[in-house]
Amino acid sequence: MRFLVDVNASGAVARWLMDLGHDVAQVALRDPRMRDEGILSWAIQEERIIVTTDRDFEEMIWREGKAHCGLLRLENVPRSERKALLEDVLAHHSQDLESGAIVIAHSAKIRIRRSPKP
Repeated sequence: MRFLVDVNASGAVARWLMDLGHDVAQVALRDPRMRDEGILSWAIQEERIIVTTDRDFEEMIWREGKAHCGLLRLENVPRSERKALLEDVLAHHSQDLESGAIVIAHSAKIRIRRSPKP
């Protein structure tokens, strides 16, 4: 899969994804201060799934109707827990991510939200 890892999701998440063979771009390497709108545009241009801990992307997608190619929001927990969440999502929800769903991964549960069709 093709991912765009937001600064707040951490470099460790990007490395884990790369180690698994995914195509990963990192916001931190291009512009650590890039605004969310720029990140979303970049993800759309390159057809990447955004990986973040930031709720703002959901707001942009749901309330403002912004287009996207999928979103994985991880709970902002310590790295070992975040890695476990990421592994769980990839093991059980890869198809959801590839189909453009919003996957919200918390230690208590994983939610899948589908964007309304334009």
